[in-house]
Amino acid sequence: MKRIRLLIVLLICSLAFTEAFAQGIAISGVVKDKTGLEIPGVSVVVKGTNTGVSTTADGKYSITVPKAGSTLVFSFVGMTSQEIIVTKSEAVNVVMDDADNTLNDVVVVGFGTQKRSNVTGSVATVNNKQLVQTPVGDLSNALAGRTPGVITKQPSGEPGADGTQIFIRGNSTFGGGSMEPLFVIDGVVRTGRDFGQMDPNEIESVSILKDASSAAIFGVKGANGVVLVTTKRGKAGQLSANYSFNYGFSKVTRLPDALGSYEYATLYNEAKLNDNPLATPEFSLERLESFRNGSNPDADPNTDWMDLVLGGTAPRKQHNLSLSGGSEKIKYFTSFGYLNEDGLYKSLNYSRYNVRSNVDIQATSTTKISVDLSGRVENKQSPPASIDNIFEHTMRNPPVQPARFSNGLLAAPGVYPNPLALISEQSGYNRNNANFFMSNFQVVQQIPGVEGLSVKGVLAFDKNFNSNKTWNQWVPLYVRNNDGTYAINAESKSSLSKGYGEGQSTELQGHINYDRRFGKHGISALALVLQKQNQGTGIYAARNSYESSALQILNFGPALNEVLSDGEDKTALRSAAFRINYDFDGKYLFQASLRRDESENFAPKERVGYFPAFSAGWLLTRESFMQNLKFVDFLKLKASYGTLGSDRIPSRFGYYNRYNLVPNVYPFGGTFVTGLTPGAIANENLTWETSVKMDAGVEAKLFKNQLSVDVTVFKERRKDILATRALSVPLSFGAALPSENFGIVDNKGLEVVLNHTRQLSDNFSYFIGGNFTYAKNKIVEAAEASNIPDYRRITGRPNGGIYGYKAIGIFKDAADYAASVKHSAYLTSTGPGDIKYQDINGDGVINDDDITYLGNGSLPQVLYGINGGVNYKGFELNFLLQGAAQSQQLFTQNAAWAFHNGGRVNAEWLDRWTPARPDAPLPRLSLNTNGNNYLVSSFWVQNSSYLRLKNVELAYTLKNQLLSKIGASSLRLYAQGQNLFTVTDLINLDPENTNGIGRYYPQQKTYTFGVNIQF
Repeated sequence: MKRIRLLIVLLICSLAFTEAFAQGIAISGVVKDKTGLEIPGVSVVVKGTNTGVSTTADGKYSITVPKAGSTLVFSFVGMTSQEIIVTKSEAVNVVMDDADNTLNDVVVVGFGTQKRSNVTGSVATVNNKQLVQTPVGDLSNALAGRTPGVITKQPSGEPGADGTQIFIRGNSTFGGGSMEPLFVIDGVVRTGRDFGQMDPNEIESVSILKDASSAAIFGVKGANGVVLVTTKRGKAGQLSANYSFNYGFSKVTRLPDALGSYEYATLYNEAKLNDNPLATPEFSLERLESFRNGSNPDADPNTDWMDLVLGGTAPRKQHNLSLSGGSEKIKYFTSFGYLNEDGLYKSLNYSRYNVRSNVDIQATSTTKISVDLSGRVENKQSPPASIDNIFEHTMRNPPVQPARFSNGLLAAPGVYPNPLALISEQSGYNRNNANFFMSNFQVVQQIPGVEGLSVKGVLAFDKNFNSNKTWNQWVPLYVRNNDGTYAINAESKSSLSKGYGEGQSTELQGHINYDRRFGKHGISALALVLQKQNQGTGIYAARNSYESSALQILNFGPALNEVLSDGEDKTALRSAAFRINYDFDGKYLFQASLRRDESENFAPKERVGYFPAFSAGWLLTRESFMQNLKFVDFLKLKASYGTLGSDRIPSRFGYYNRYNLVPNVYPFGGTFVTGLTPGAIANENLTWETSVKMDAGVEAKLFKNQLSVDVTVFKERRKDILATRALSVPLSFGAALPSENFGIVDNKGLEVVLNHTRQLSDNFSYFIGGNFTYAKNKIVEAAEASNIPDYRRITGRPNGGIYGYKAIGIFKDAADYAASVKHSAYLTSTGPGDIKYQDINGDGVINDDDITYLGNGSLPQVLYGINGGVNYKGFELNFLLQGAAQSQQLFTQNAAWAFHNGGRVNAEWLDRWTPARPDAPLPRLSLNTNGNNYLVSSFWVQNSSYLRLKNVELAYTLKNQLLSKIGASSLRLYAQGQNLFTVTDLINLDPENTNGIGRYYPQQKTYTFGVNIQF
C-alpha cells in the first residue's frame, strides 16, 4: 500500500514538474523579409491567447510560450502570416513573404475569401505597396498598367476631377448605358468616387473580378465587372504607428506647339490671299517685322496663351498617420489622411481629409463584432468659368493679341475673352464642399455544435452632404489707344448661384456561411439576402445683376430672372444569392452561384431576374503523374460560364408615360403659362441588359516559383441592350422613340500575365513582369434600317467606332483637281491644295452616301503594362511602363485646324500645301473652317497608341538600432515620378484625352519626395 501511495506521489510530482517546465519554454529568433533585411514591428502572438510581442528594430524577438505544442503566429501588414508550432526551447527564425507572392494566401472575392490556389474565377489583385507607389490624388489612376483586363483612360488632370475611366475587358454596351464597374468596399457597394477618393494608406488590397463566376454573386449590378476593396485591419500585438509624408509638384505632360506671332501673321496673310487673291494682307510688312523683333510688345505682342495659363508647376502634399494593434479580444486600425493639390493657376485648389477606424471585437469565443467608420471631407475652389470655357479660349486665342500690357494691366484681346481674366481670383470663385460619412457594422456568430457553420449580419449606413457656391464678377480689362492711353471695358454686373444636396443609403445583409472539410472533400457555401435603399435631395437657386459685391448672398440680388429648382430621387434593390464551392483532395475544384435581383428601374412584371454562374478548376500539380516534372511547381486549368446583368441604363422608369414641362409658352387670358408636352412613349417591357460571359485559362509557376504565367481567353455576349430605334425609324415619326431591349454586342479577348522573380543572394533580388490585354468588340444587332449600305453600317463593327469620309490625299495641282471626284457641296470653293475623298459607292460624286467606317475609336483594344524592380541592402528601384494600342482620336477645331474661329495655328501647319510644295502633308491654308477640308474624315483621325513611363520609384529603407532611440523601427525615404515621358505619334494632345477639341485640363507629370516612418 505504501508503495502504491509513493508511486502516486511521484507521478503527481512528475506531472507538476513537466507542467512547470512546459510553462517556461522560451523562444527567440529573427524575422527577415525575402531580401534578407530584418523586419521590425512584426507581431508575434501565442495563438489563442493575449500573449504577444513585436520584433525590435533589428528584427529580433523573444517570447515565452505556455507549453510544448503551442503555436506562434507571425503577422505583418502586407505580408503573409505564418503559424509555427514550437515543441521545445529553441531559436525560431522566420522569413516572411509579400502577401501576393504565395499560393497559400487568401484572395478577396465577392462576400468572402478564397485560397489563391483554389480560385477558379478570373481575379486580379493590386496590393497596398503598389498603390502607395503611385502618387495620385484619385486612386483609380493607380490601377493603370498594373492589372490585366483593366482598360483605362484618364480624360483630365484637374485636381479633384482627375479620375480614370475604367473598362473591365473593354466596352460591350451602347445607347448610353454605363460601363463603369461596381465598386465594393469591405462588402458594401459604394460609388466610384468613394473608391477614387480613398487614402491608399488605408487599403490592404484591391481585387478586380472579371469573369462570370467571380462577379455573378453581384447579379444585376455585376455585368461590367467588380472592383473589390479591402481595408486594413488591426493585428494582435503592441501598438504600431506609421506616419508618411510626401511633397511634390506637377506640370503638364505635353502642350500643343503653337506658332508665335510672326509665323501666325505670315500664315494668316497667306490664308486670306488663298481665299481671295485680290484681298489686302491683314498684317503689313512693318507689323510682321515688329512681331519678329519684339520691339513693341504692347501693340504687337507675341503671346503664348498656353504657357501663361498652364506653363507653371502646381505643388501637392500628402500626410497620413495610422495606428494599429490590440489583443486577441480587441483589434483596431485607425488612419488619418490629408491631401492638398494646387492647380496650375492660383484660383484652383483641391483638399481632402480622410479618416477611418476599423475595430474588431471578439465578444465571446464564438461571436465577433466589427465596427468600421470612415469619412472624408472634400473642398475644392476653382474659377467661376467652366473648364470648357477656359480652355476654349486658351486653345483659340492667337498670339497677336495681348494678354497683359507691360504696365501689368490685363488686356482685352479684341473679340476674344482673356483666359487670364477667366482664371483670375478677381473673377470670383466656384466653391464645392462635400462631406461623406460611411459606416459598416458586422456581427459574425459561429453556431455552437455545428462545426464550420456561422451566420453574419451587416448594417451599412452612409450619409453625405454637398454644397456649391459660385460668384462671378467683372474683371477690368483694358485696350491700349494709339496715343498710349488705356480705355477700360464696360463693367458688367455680378451673379450668384448656390446649390445644396444630401443623400443617404441604408443596406442590410444577412449571411449564412458553411466551411468544412470531410477528409478529402472540402465544402464551403454562402447564402445571403440583401436590401439596399438610396435617397437624395437637392436644391438650386441663382440670381444675377448684383449692384454690389459686398454681400454675396441670394437675398441681396434682384429677383428678376431668378432661378429656383429642386429635385428628389430614390432607388432600391432587393437581392438573394447562393454560392457553393467544392474541392476534392485540393485537385478538382468546382463553384456554382445563383443570384436573384429585384430592381425598381423596371415595371413590376420585369423586375425579377436570376443570374447563375459555374466555374471549375483542375490543379494538375497535385496529380501523381506530375510529380516527376520538378520544374513545374504549380499548374492549374480553370474555366467559367455565367450570366450577369446591368440595370445602369440612361433613363429610369421608362415603363411610365412622361411629360415635359415647357415654361411660359402657352397664352391663356393674355398671359403665357407653363404647359406640358409628351415625352418618350412608355415601354412596359423594359428590363436589364444581360451579359453571358465565358472564360478559360491556365496558371503556372515554374522553376521554384521564379517564373509565373497566367493566360486567359474570354468571350462575352451583351444582349437586351437598351437603346432607341433611331437608326431605322424616320425623323417624320411623330413622337419621341421609346427605349427598347434589342441591342447585342459581342466582346472577346485575351489576357496574359508573365512574372519573373529571383533571389540572387541574401541582400539582392529583382523582379520583372508584364501584363497584356486584348479586347475587341463587335455590334451584332443595332436595329439599323435595311437600306443602309454595308460600308456605313455600325452592325458588324466595333462599338464606338468613327465614321466619316475617307481621305485619299490632297489635290496637288489643277490637273489633279480636274481629274478627281469632288464633294458636291463645295464645288465652287475647292481647288488645288484641298483634301480629296474616296468615292466609296462609285457614283462619281462625293456626298453623304460616301461616309464610311474609319476606325474603332478612342478606347484602345490593347493595353499592357511592364513593371520591374531591384532590391539591394535596403535600396529599391521600381518602375512601371504602361501602354495602349489600336485606338484613334478624331481631332477637330482648335486642336487640329488652322485659324478655327479666328484662332491660332500650331507648328505642324508650317508644312502645308503651297503651289511650290504640292506634296506637303497638310492642305492649303484658309480662313474658312466650315469648308471641304474640315469635314469629319480620316485625314483628322490620328493613331493614339502610346507607351508611357507611368511610375518610377527610388527608395531606401533604414532599419537599425539608432532608430530605436526615437522609438522608431524603420525609416523609408523615397522619390517618385509619375507620367515622366510618353512615346506617341499623337500631336498636340495627350493620348489618354477623350476630348478631340482640346478643351480639357491636361494630364499631369508629377515629381514626389517622401518619407515613411514606422514606430
